[in-house]
Amino acid sequence: MMYCVQKGNVIVEGIMPVNDIQQVGAIPLIRDHEGQLCIVLVTTRGSGRWTIPKGNIMAKLDDHKAAEREAREEAGLVGKITKKPLGTYQFWKRQDAHWSLAEVTVFVLQVEGQLDQFKEKGQRDIKAFRPEDAVDAVYEAGLGALIRQAVEIVTASQTVPAREG
Repeated sequence: MMYCVQKGNVIVEGIMPVNDIQQVGAIPLIRDHEGQLCIVLVTTRGSGRWTIPKGNIMAKLDDHKAAEREAREEAGLVGKITKKPLGTYQFWKRQDAHWSLAEVTVFVLQVEGQLDQFKEKGQRDIKAFRPEDAVDAVYEAGLGALIRQAVEIVTASQTVPAREG
């Protein structure tokens, strides 16, 4: 597959890269004070778009543990994460001088709480969305489909604890 990228007044053509970057992410699920299921999203540091906590694969951690760590570092979220991935989605990640295709393996995190202090506090916005609002808020259609799938699974099993408070 070919691609075209404009750099200033020059159009550069090339062969589409295949999954340059492998990442892991977590779809954090929580129930609000009314018992309604919500998805916690964070903004990206670069463009400020809504997405799930995600990051590069970590050599010394299993993928589900790396996804759990990303949720803790980016949003202070702690809870139980699935060992089996829900699925994957792809997105174009902006690099310094080019775009790379990233593939994210996604796990479901049943949020049990949020830490007061965490690594990226203040660097991102964090918000709990109702499921359809979360789907509308994210840019990638594949991520939206995985959010819907996570909601269907959790709704059927009723496994996400209510938020205390």
